Amino acid sequence: MPRRGGGSGGGPGGGSGGGGFQFNVASGAILAGVLVVGIGIGTGISSTTQGDQGNIASSQQLDMAVPDPEFCRQWGASAFVMDIELYTTMNPSTSFVTQPSLKPGCVIRRENWSVLQKEGAVSAEQMRQCKQRMNTFAYIGSVKDKPVVRCVYQTDISENKFLTKGVADDTVGITPEADQF
Repeated sequence: MPRRGGGSGGGPGGGSGGGGFQFNVASGAILAGVLVVGIGIGTGISSTTQGDQGNIASSQQLDMAVPDPEFCRQWGASAFVMDIELYTTMNPSTSFVTQPSLKPGCVIRRENWSVLQKEGAVSAEQMRQCKQRMNTFAYIGSVKDKPVVRCVYQTDISENKFLTKGVADDTVGITPEADQF
């Protein structure tokens, strides 16, 4: 079947056609401007995200996620609290675990326990028992509104796999405060 109209084909001798996109300096400038504006908007949106969408990307965001950020920062350190339960049966011997829930919490330094007692969060007897076991206190919720307070153990700092190792495999960068919170 012969062609009619002699349109421009894509093959040899078909002509250049006038409907194609021609790249010139103006087109390049517009594309570059769109790219810069897009990057600017994306950066602005991501830098103003406060972590209220389930993402905590820095210790500052974690500090602000606890109910009493100033109190926690002054007397201890903010923390992730993972609430999880483990069930183990004997016959058959198997284990079950609940879905963990993640909450913001605060760990109080040992020398600052008295502030928890002043707030009415712990009693003298709780302080005595926790001190006997050489532990410290941590809590979930607001210290001013009946927080859930627990006597917690600190893990062995040498088992922390996030620490930088030295040349002779010595652990470097551990402060006495980190070793004995």
